[in-house]
Amino acid sequence: MCVAQRAGAEYGDEFVGEDVDDDLTESLQQQTLEALDLDFILERLQSLCYTATAAEMAVNPEALLAKTPADARALYDTVLELTQLEDADLELEARLDIVEEVEQCTRGAVLEPPQLQKVSDSIEALLRLRNGLEAANARGVQIPALISYCQNLDLPDTLLDIMLEAFEEDGELSLKKFPELAQLREKVRTLEDTCSRTMAEVLSSGKYARYLTDDGYMQFGGHYVVSVKPKHKNKVGRMFDESRSGRTAYVEPSEVIEYADGLVQSEKELKVMVRRILGNMSLAIGNAAEDIKRCLEAAARIDLARARLFLGEDMEGEVPRVEDEGIIEVRQARNPCLVLRGGKVVGYRLELGESNCGLLLTGPNAGGKTVVLKTIGLLALLARCGIPIPGGEAPRVDFFEVVLADVGDMQTIVDDLSTYSAHLVASRIMLNTAKGVGRRALILVDEAATGTDPQQGAALARAMLEGFLEMQARVVTTTHSNQLKDWATQDDRTLTAAMEYKGGRPTYRLTRNAVGESHAIETAARLGLPHTIVKRAEQLLSEDQRQLLALQREASAAEQDFVAARLEAEQREAAASKAIAEAEHKVSALASREHEVALQEADLQDRAQAQQRQMQADLKARLEVQERQFEDVVRRLKMEAQHLGTSLKIVGDVLEDLRFEVDEVEEAQPASPARPAIPGAMTARESLSVGDWVVVMSDPPWKGLKGQVENIKLATKGVPPRISVRLGANGKVRDFYKTELGRTQAPPQTIRSKIKKPKGEAAAPTRDYSSMFF
Repeated sequence: MCVAQRAGAEYGDEFVGEDVDDDLTESLQQQTLEALDLDFILERLQSLCYTATAAEMAVNPEALLAKTPADARALYDTVLELTQLEDADLELEARLDIVEEVEQCTRGAVLEPPQLQKVSDSIEALLRLRNGLEAANARGVQIPALISYCQNLDLPDTLLDIMLEAFEEDGELSLKKFPELAQLREKVRTLEDTCSRTMAEVLSSGKYARYLTDDGYMQFGGHYVVSVKPKHKNKVGRMFDESRSGRTAYVEPSEVIEYADGLVQSEKELKVMVRRILGNMSLAIGNAAEDIKRCLEAAARIDLARARLFLGEDMEGEVPRVEDEGIIEVRQARNPCLVLRGGKVVGYRLELGESNCGLLLTGPNAGGKTVVLKTIGLLALLARCGIPIPGGEAPRVDFFEVVLADVGDMQTIVDDLSTYSAHLVASRIMLNTAKGVGRRALILVDEAATGTDPQQGAALARAMLEGFLEMQARVVTTTHSNQLKDWATQDDRTLTAAMEYKGGRPTYRLTRNAVGESHAIETAARLGLPHTIVKRAEQLLSEDQRQLLALQREASAAEQDFVAARLEAEQREAAASKAIAEAEHKVSALASREHEVALQEADLQDRAQAQQRQMQADLKARLEVQERQFEDVVRRLKMEAQHLGTSLKIVGDVLEDLRFEVDEVEEAQPASPARPAIPGAMTARESLSVGDWVVVMSDPPWKGLKGQVENIKLATKGVPPRISVRLGANGKVRDFYKTELGRTQAPPQTIRSKIKKPKGEAAAPTRDYSSMFF
């Protein structure tokens, strides 16, 4: 039984109330998210989404927060995979807002062309998304998580056959897609032209001029009519209507009746055909509704992962290590909301959970204690959402199943209680919720021990904090209570930290293993309270309190001197490190230049040898041509051997001399010098492919560097193949002999976004996120 349990038992009450109202728990959870400003983060995340479904999910904590540590790590894996893609690999700019249209089709509705075109465009966008990811995977980009989404980006062929390329740019049904529709439309246009031409001919002929009331015509119910005096209506053609006054009859001339009837009939057939096509498309959508919804969700999750990447870039965030041990280790934690709002944000080192399960934050009012407390809680929530955190190099934020905060006015969770009573109810809920969760619980309490009698308030606060610690929960609290400060310095489970106060004002820096003073009187003076009031307050302090205040000021001054000295030493160390780095860079650059010169010399030597071999080959070819020519002469001379015996002997001697010269050229061709084998390096005949990772085994400056094979050049006689390698150190391509290289594994990849943000958002500068890997 823990301290709080023993205390509860003495008062005859069950520990923290076993029957905590579920509504109160849910209310506290909601207030925690609001107090930590998660809604601000999620609204920014929503603005970075393209698709409608992703935008809805972005502001829904239930949909975002991972349920297990493995789920959180999987979210970050997807973010890291996205950094390897180019813009062309991730074509996802459509809203894909077609859920309502799909639902209508499941109810049997026939959609209009604009709605169907919207669905068609979305289906084509889903296919482009899938094809882009599969193309990236085919060329060797390692994106297993994204490829798993592609399995859900698959739609039935019956739907694709009827929906793809079904509309023209102007929104009309595609005549190429539906040739029968094209034929019928052409027939309608032909009949329209015929009717118009016939009417023009009738009017221009003057045949009915004496019967007409005007010299024009109009279309009436699909027919072409002229205005005629009623008494002459039967002399012109077929009457369709007459004016209200009865003075004018509307008659279709006999010459156009056949064409007009055909036109009306064709138009009816056209409407029937269009409705049939629209009905078939709507039916196909309704039949594939579940497949479409599955695709929309997969696309939304990819879109949401991309939005998390963009948001992490905006915060200069890092991908943290996420385990299940209740540990937070962040070197330069910054509040994400303050970072996104712009301006300079002070970072601080946070450690919780490994050697200390509790953190007590002290310091002046308006000194930043609550901001630190909120930052810790917000980083824990971002880690569950899979959003890179602004935490400096190699952060670690473990999975916390429960994150609850008692910050601000708790009366919103219980309307009919006083402020302090509401805080007690909140504490009861947190104790009950943390029980059984252990190190997966992160409890945040702002201004513990306030709102009631200081002595009793401190005692209650300490008892509750001890109860959390004995449950193995992680606890962060801010306080001005000296009793809690004394307890925290003596309890090995709790670390104290103070907000720095320098020059009469807070610096918002966090000093670990320190206890801060509230500086209430100094703060009052800084904020403009009348001097007489401030002096009177100092006089009202007891002698012991004034002495304690003076000692605290002296200690604060000494601490500031120490911090300044340490900062100066760190600056000197940083300057020395910078100078060393610059010197090493110069040495490296010089070595690089020497290596380049050596490579150039080797290349020139190879070219000279190749040129020499080419010259020798050309000489040999010319000699072979001459040899064949002389052999032809010999054959002709043999035919006249009885007359030219002496000449034949001379030619034979010349031929022997030429053969002797050819042999001398072949013997004089220099063999390439053998290169000494390097231990661990590949042989000239060992298999190697473009894209393989290799390590340089030859002499400095490149020895030990890893790179990826870009090109393999053919080997020449006695010379190993030349391999073009893109080195990971600087991205430059260098040539090496194959026997200078050894095999190796691909190194971790750096975070660098290559995909563009939604329109209207300012693109964040490209940053090197090498440290996002742990």
